Amino acid sequence: MKLKIGPVGWLLVGMFVTTSASAEQYDFEVGLAFDSTRFDGSQTITTPGGTIFNSTKSDTDNLSLSGSWYFSGLSDDKGPWARAAFVSRASSLNVGYTRIDQSIEVILTSNDPAFPVPQSDPRFETIGDSFGVDLHYVDPDSGWFGKAGLSRSDTSLIAFSNDTTEASAWRLGVGKYVLDTTAIGLDFGQAEVNGLDGESIAVTLEHLGDVGASWQYAVDASFNHLDTDGGLEVDSWRAALSLYPSQRFEFGAAIEEVSGFFAQDNTSFEGFASWFATPNVRLSARYRVDDADYLGNVSIGGAPTVSSVDQDSFGIGISVRF
Repeated sequence: MKLKIGPVGWLLVGMFVTTSASAEQYDFEVGLAFDSTRFDGSQTITTPGGTIFNSTKSDTDNLSLSGSWYFSGLSDDKGPWARAAFVSRASSLNVGYTRIDQSIEVILTSNDPAFPVPQSDPRFETIGDSFGVDLHYVDPDSGWFGKAGLSRSDTSLIAFSNDTTEASAWRLGVGKYVLDTTAIGLDFGQAEVNGLDGESIAVTLEHLGDVGASWQYAVDASFNHLDTDGGLEVDSWRAALSLYPSQRFEFGAAIEEVSGFFAQDNTSFEGFASWFATPNVRLSARYRVDDADYLGNVSIGGAPTVSSVDQDSFGIGISVRF
């Protein structure tokens, strides 16, 4: 998908023009983000009669719109502006929409007569839409909070019979501020993808602290376990460290590991940064690299399999509070 600069550019200009540089109390926030992911994977299988080689390349572009209503108000007078909702214990209703556009190229060859490869077009596309709504309510005095969310996505494969993948999910969560700027949470969710159900449970930790006289830092950690009806179990954990030399600026790094799916050991590294051009206009960027040591479990007659996977992604965004 090619991002059209004209309309998006005018939208960004309008956001800058209509913002106020002096406000410290907000009721709403809107955001626009663009993410792009590139995947390159290959696999060579040695058979008694030769070799089978397949490779997959894909480019995925996501354009997202989001909006938040802070129905109890959002204050940024304390702590980093990027953590204003966390520090001020703001309650919010959040909605989001994402347009997905993916191009895929699959090449499959075989020199083993026992495994012939039919002729087919190696290139096809998928398009999709994703919607989500989340409610986050915090009792500022006690520190207890609750979360609820719903999401729905429809993705169509533009090839063959134009297959459509439908996915829906819901989640509920509860948590508490154990210190002024330290919170722990527990989430439970359920998802359905084309009739296949899965349940997940997650534990989260968020902490904001001081470094020296002027810097601050934040630690985010989470662990998620997914269990599906088909017996598939996936464990994932993520840890991120963010640094704040001032209220305006944020930069940091994150690591994530997923095990139990097609990847036996899939580790991701991400760097990110954001800057408030004005007190209510935020610009953000991120870059991520995925390293999968092993993909799949394909074997023909006990034959060895050699796999290679590379994936990286980047994203940019802008959000405005008012």
